[in-house]
Amino acid sequence: MKRFAVFYIAVAAIAAIALFVLGESTTAIALGIALIGCAAVGGVSLAFLAVGQAEDRERAEAAEAREPKRDPKPAPRPSEDPHPRRTLGLGPDRRRQRPPRRPG
Repeated sequence: MKRFAVFYIAVAAIAAIALFVLGESTTAIALGIALIGCAAVGGVSLAFLAVGQAEDRERAEAAEAREPKRDPKPAPRPSEDPHPRRTLGLGPDRRRQRPPRRPG
């Protein structure tokens, strides 16, 4: 994030220097204003990014503090299946008949 901040500061500095040196040219003025505007938008974006990351860290720390410390419990042993299957699927006593798809 610091690299982006340095980049935007460098862009604004280059634009200011270009405006100072080539201030009489309409093209140089337009280019300088555009570069300074881009640097300003990038700076504001970085500020919002920094605030968002700080909020995320704060939420994570608060959630970590709320959760009680637990000892890892062993996985429960699987119990006997309450609905045993027969050889190839459900038995005929548990399967309901479906209506025909097309009358005929």
